[in-house]
Amino acid sequence: MGRPKVMVREATPLVCVHGLAGSSRWWQPVAGDLEAAGPVALLDLPRALSPDELPGWVAREIEELAGPVDLVGHSLGALVALRVAAARPDLVRRLILIAPPGIQSRRSAIAYGPPVVATMLRARPRFLARAATDAVRAGPRNLLRGGSHVAATDARSEAARVRTPTLLVWGMHDRMTPSTIGREWLQALPDARLHVIEDAGHVPMVDSPSELVAAISAFRSEG
Repeated sequence: MGRPKVMVREATPLVCVHGLAGSSRWWQPVAGDLEAAGPVALLDLPRALSPDELPGWVAREIEELAGPVDLVGHSLGALVALRVAAARPDLVRRLILIAPPGIQSRRSAIAYGPPVVATMLRARPRFLARAATDAVRAGPRNLLRGGSHVAATDARSEAARVRTPTLLVWGMHDRMTPSTIGREWLQALPDARLHVIEDAGHVPMVDSPSELVAAISAFRSEG
């Protein structure tokens, strides 16, 4: 954990929120290129907090950056980012959700087991080592708590309250949250568009960093 790493420039900051069992290190393949458009803050979510407490924590971090900011979240982090935008629209200028759960959730956390295995088998060795280290740091209790929360969540009512322009990003080969769910998110969000990356799975920051940076940068430059 720690304070956001921010480079001070005259531009809207981009705040990045990692997913379950992740860390700010998951953004390293894209952070440098994203900084070309302005400051980037990489958050490490506190493991001591429950999933329900995380949106409030992220909102307080954004307040310290003197928002509004552009907010991007991956997987569980995307669900957290969605909830921040729904509850505090004054803090979020543009919202980017990468493979968000919360629609067509699974019946239990255990049901995520096979997709997790498939995702890890697809991962590059360097990232696999990073993911394993972060999972160990998170611990089984946090993993089960986060997985159970995601499995039980239906975020459509929260999505309906989001008025922030939103970019949905999916990897075509995502086994955790299939890209077909993106169409349902488009219906749930009042102002959203969908970008599918053909050569990526659940972690496009690692699978296809250049295309992800291009999609995020183009979206942010519109506002």
